[in-house]
Amino acid sequence: MADELGLNELLTLGLTRYEARVYLALVRRDRFTPTEAAREAGIPRQRIYDVLESLADRGLVRLRPGQTAHYSAIDPVVALEHLVSAHRASLSRLEHQAHQLGQELGKVWSSGAEQTDPLDYVEVVRDPSAVVERFAGLQASARRQILTLAKLPYVTGTNPPGVDDIRRLVAAGGEARCVYERASLADPANVANAHRFMAAGERARVLDEVPMKLCVVDGAQVLMSLLDPVAGYASSTSIMIEHPALGFCLVEAFEALWSRAEDYPEA
Repeated sequence: MADELGLNELLTLGLTRYEARVYLALVRRDRFTPTEAAREAGIPRQRIYDVLESLADRGLVRLRPGQTAHYSAIDPVVALEHLVSAHRASLSRLEHQAHQLGQELGKVWSSGAEQTDPLDYVEVVRDPSAVVERFAGLQASARRQILTLAKLPYVTGTNPPGVDDIRRLVAAGGEARCVYERASLADPANVANAHRFMAAGERARVLDEVPMKLCVVDGAQVLMSLLDPVAGYASSTSIMIEHPALGFCLVEAFEALWSRAEDYPEA
């Protein structure tokens, strides 16, 4: 298995755990076939090609064509500069987007006093069955994207209609991504359910702690659940909001968490 030296630093720079392991394995030798790289890095062989493709796109490895394809690591000094440059570019985009959002929200804020009912687009939902109903409606309405933060405890079970909605969305060219809480891996039923969604086309990652339950659909429709800061898990309030500006902000927050998360374990 690849040396763990530098693993945490590569994760901090934005690589997934699989990507970091494969790059560290390639650094130790002049070249590897994909199968050799998977074995050396200790990752599932069926994942090695998409991991190598991602590393190549990031400028960290290169393909060495031949009768048998081999991959080599790019000089770490150059490769790490590629990662840092990508972060600089991402930060520049965020600054530009934040400026634009500030301008747009400033207009909304300035005209807010003219709104006769500024909360028309907000619905507070407290009944658990109503929350399940709203969540199902959001999944069914998705046309481009579903982004979900899955925080324990879950209010839905196996949710076959939700799996069908993910399959429909992905088949139509949309995307579905979910960040699960690591504690959920302790329950085999949760893991089996996550794998059903992944089989339908959902991309899944795991984070030690997910801050809240959240679903953002098509960048504009939002369902979030906020725990009572005193009662904790014993009490929560769900809020459904349809607002593109809020959706934009929450999509950016989701992307930040997604970049820190690691791949969901294979079945």
